[in-house]
Amino acid sequence: MLLATILLGIIGGFALSIPPGPLAIAVTKQGIEGNFRAGITLVFGAALMDVVYMLLSTFASSAIVQALEKLIKETLWFPVLFQVACIVLLLFLGIRYFTPERCEKATNESEKTERAQEERARKMGHATPFFVGLLIAVTNLATPTFLPSMIAFVGLLHGGGWLHRGVLPSVFFSVSFGLGTLLWFFCVLRVLSKFRKSISGNFVQNIYRFAGGTLITFAAIIAYHTVTTTQWAHLM
Repeated sequence: MLLATILLGIIGGFALSIPPGPLAIAVTKQGIEGNFRAGITLVFGAALMDVVYMLLSTFASSAIVQALEKLIKETLWFPVLFQVACIVLLLFLGIRYFTPERCEKATNESEKTERAQEERARKMGHATPFFVGLLIAVTNLATPTFLPSMIAFVGLLHGGGWLHRGVLPSVFFSVSFGLGTLLWFFCVLRVLSKFRKSISGNFVQNIYRFAGGTLITFAAIIAYHTVTTTQWAHLM
């Protein structure tokens, strides 16, 4: 059971790290410059904050869990509507990342945030990669939907029976989520370190396009699962 919780956390952290942002910009810079160790250290700082955020989300989602469990068990339409909402959201984000104009704008915004955090770290006298990673992860709190989204995500896992409640499962899941974040950016750093001499100047934009394609693929998988597993006759 704990093994399934660990795998679920790793997959969740890995998948949710794919959409790029300031951390991806910082990791890309380290990888292109050949600073693999500094890049990993930076990601450790960000992954540590992901563990903290996920712990907060797991312990704050009890009310949402009860509501979701009731809706899932008593309302036949709710799981379908929720999956449709996820499909629409993933398609929206995927197309947004895939559009050249949106991609360039998102890249510029992420670069601006990443530079601001590096400058803030220097002013504080802690311009180490680990501390920069912490600061970049802290900027997520400035997004009003960040923690509520994580709480809703954990609530959905609880409600669907994929994640059990309790201190131990929550801790294992949260730590595994951070490991998933670390694993994704480790892969990115390995690719960058190996092929950095042949990487084009629009590599970051290509990451956004890859993220867009990944989100669209997830949307297609969820759509297929919804169509093939829903007992439509009972909903009529």
